[in-house]
Amino acid sequence: MPVRYEIRSAPDAVADYTPYGSVREFMKCRDPQHIIAGPAETGKTLGACWKFHLLALKYPGAQLAIIRKTRRSLVGSILQTWERQVLDGAPVTKYGSNNPQWYDYPNGSRVWVGGMDDPRKVLSTEFDAILVNQPEELSLPEWEVLTTRATGRAGNMPYSFVCGDGNPGPPTHWIKSRARSATNPNGPLTLIESTHRDNPMLYNQLTGELTEQGRRTMSVLDNLTGARKMRLRFGIWAQPEGAIYDIFDEERHRAKSFPIPMTWPRIVGIDPLGAYVGALWGAFDPVDRCLHIYREYLQPFGVTTPEHARVILKLTGAETVWAWVLGAPSENQARLDWAAAGIPGIPPPAIGVWEGIDRVIQLLADGALVVHDCCVNLLSEIGSYRRKLTRGGEPTEIIEKKSEYHGLDCLRNIAAHLLGPKEETQILYAPAHIGPDW
Repeated sequence: MPVRYEIRSAPDAVADYTPYGSVREFMKCRDPQHIIAGPAETGKTLGACWKFHLLALKYPGAQLAIIRKTRRSLVGSILQTWERQVLDGAPVTKYGSNNPQWYDYPNGSRVWVGGMDDPRKVLSTEFDAILVNQPEELSLPEWEVLTTRATGRAGNMPYSFVCGDGNPGPPTHWIKSRARSATNPNGPLTLIESTHRDNPMLYNQLTGELTEQGRRTMSVLDNLTGARKMRLRFGIWAQPEGAIYDIFDEERHRAKSFPIPMTWPRIVGIDPLGAYVGALWGAFDPVDRCLHIYREYLQPFGVTTPEHARVILKLTGAETVWAWVLGAPSENQARLDWAAAGIPGIPPPAIGVWEGIDRVIQLLADGALVVHDCCVNLLSEIGSYRRKLTRGGEPTEIIEKKSEYHGLDCLRNIAAHLLGPKEETQILYAPAHIGPDW
């Protein structure tokens, strides 16, 4: 049992907090999925914490959760704001001391905390609402898993939702792809853009002028460079420093999804191992000589190989696939398992990761590759894929692996198969003289 720890003894002490602008809009939002995103220091996290504190106070027995990509990252970030600026003076009991597990309210409400790196605790409970700090760090499947845990079945609030507070990511991020807009009116996600003027610590809400703290903060943000400045100062969804596929252009390489003609040759790339199993479908337009990535599949590894294969074959339907490129060159056993399940996979060429990346870049440079907008996971991965940076901010030749890139692994294998190198078999005929010479 975690350690029981009293936050504060004064039961009637309540901090004075007033939200403004987009933060106020976010706090009032009840949409099933909603995220507030914007530059640094706009008051997003404080508003999100207050939103959940007020929900816990208003609805007795409410089951709420504060989640981040990893549990370790919670303690030094949002939980500092949660305890020092929101719970200070509130009659709330923390269980876990330096390793918080949950926070109990006198009315029976409980706020759980956890990371997606320990999904058992996150997924074992039905929640009324879930707050994701820095949702841009999550993959779309991780976000979607959370939406299955806040469907209203907990029943302690008249509505349920999953929300988040974060900073802008790459322009192809799934948050942008799923956000409701004029061009995507059916998007399931409400995206609220925050600004520095929403923060009363930075701007006087009556005069609209910068405060002394605001001048100091904006000076620091103005001295940022590159993508960090675009994201954290101006709130622009920009590619990260060291982006590997910086050649990817939204207008040139992203296409609105459409039914693929049955006459177009098709290829499927499958990544069979890892936390998730991924697959991409590609179709070649013989007129424009362009490869269209038009369908994707990404599901947890816990599903059996025959079950994955059954779904992939069902998605393929009557389409004729002339090559199933499956796994890495060394993953022979995986190919045998998938062949037994009905998908005869072939290995990609035995080339290195960077050589495979070079094949993808070659297709993009030639205008011979487009990704349909329904492939949200792949588009998000393309924008996030980057090199590690030195302390001085210079890109290295090491790939930053904060997440698994199943879609990009599939794409790289497809490109490697299409562009070679191909193994060649040569039979040499060298007759040998046998027997006596007569």
